[in-house]
Amino acid sequence: MPMRREPDEIRTQRGAAMSQLDLTLAVAAGVVLLLGVASRLLKRSPFQESLVAVLVGLAVGPFALGLIDVAAWGEEPRVLEQAARFTLAIGLMGVALRLDKAGLRRLGRPIGWLLTAGMLGMWLASSALAAWLLGLSVWTALLVGAVITPTDPVVASSIVTGDFAKSHLPERVRDTVSAESGANDGLAYLFVTLPIVVLSADVADPLRRFVVERLLVGVGLAVIVGVGVGWLAASLLARAKRHGLIESHSLLTYTVALSLLTLGLAALARADALISVFLAGLVFNLRSDITQQHQEENIQEAVNKLFTLPMFVILGAALPLDAWAAIGWPLLAFVVAVLALRRPLVLAALAPVLKRPLVPRDVAFLGWFGPIGVAAIYYAAYCWHHLDDPTAWHAASAAIFASIIAHGATTSGLTRAYARREERSPGAGGRG
Repeated sequence: MPMRREPDEIRTQRGAAMSQLDLTLAVAAGVVLLLGVASRLLKRSPFQESLVAVLVGLAVGPFALGLIDVAAWGEEPRVLEQAARFTLAIGLMGVALRLDKAGLRRLGRPIGWLLTAGMLGMWLASSALAAWLLGLSVWTALLVGAVITPTDPVVASSIVTGDFAKSHLPERVRDTVSAESGANDGLAYLFVTLPIVVLSADVADPLRRFVVERLLVGVGLAVIVGVGVGWLAASLLARAKRHGLIESHSLLTYTVALSLLTLGLAALARADALISVFLAGLVFNLRSDITQQHQEENIQEAVNKLFTLPMFVILGAALPLDAWAAIGWPLLAFVVAVLALRRPLVLAALAPVLKRPLVPRDVAFLGWFGPIGVAAIYYAAYCWHHLDDPTAWHAASAAIFASIIAHGATTSGLTRAYARREERSPGAGGRG
């Protein structure tokens, strides 16, 4: 029986998509290599790795050299959503493995406030700014506000990990940023899906669907999957160690596989995969005897280099510059207001309840460093894909780009300023 040939047009499209993917892989790998040999220098400069990667993506994207076009790979929102989903899964696992029991117990109160009143305040503040400055309807503004609410664990990790951060920031600040950014990505799922359910034209009873499908099933199953997979993975690892079946250097592969396994299982169960991955990593961490140094040096550095930087190259190539120009000055005012007001004012209002063990300078530092990054890419693309409306992507991508510039440019200087004030403060002998 003669073999059926593909039409020339389909074959040409497939070849073009593969060329785009190969070129993107080459560019992203080149960025990882070049930034890897200059990582120590970049930590101390205004040009952070994420900013450099975005600028490279912008340079090779459709609006500059035209070498990479994310839309040529397939459905652009789907491509961005899946790329960000995998990046977040690896990033959340790295954050969960970096935390410890003592730190979580000591910081439970401020972290609890940040994940409840803090998230609610940032959501409402961002939504109000979107409605006022962008002229969006109430539910669309709530959607945009929800997308940019979570503190990004991927970008935040570059602020609180490495020798520079450990020598300038106390442990209480680094642990607070890590715990908040790891937990609030999954919790943002509820803030995002409520407007999506309401805005979906085919939903007869949006409130009931939200409570049943998103809250009970999405979050409830996420907790079951995450805790169950993390517990089983830790038990399996402990048994393998007792019988001498595992080598120490295999742990990195084990935890990366754990994050992807949890991601896949949660998605199949229609649960909130981000909550599942973070909980799986946290339970695995608390039940295992892996060391803090091993977590930071092996897990997080691998995350930053192998997954984060390629994601930011893709972001740079996908930035909707035409849509930004069409919106104009209101969009610029929106992103400036978001960075200046969304988090600083909310944390200033929460300062009285964040005390002990945090101090005023900790709250001031945390009030500024709440970066918007890969989590917002994921949720913006998720909204675009499910509503077939790029509004959230246009607004959120501008906020992400502005956050990468602003937080990247100020990380080194403000971290040094924090360290100088910490040294001058009474009783600053410990790193707390």
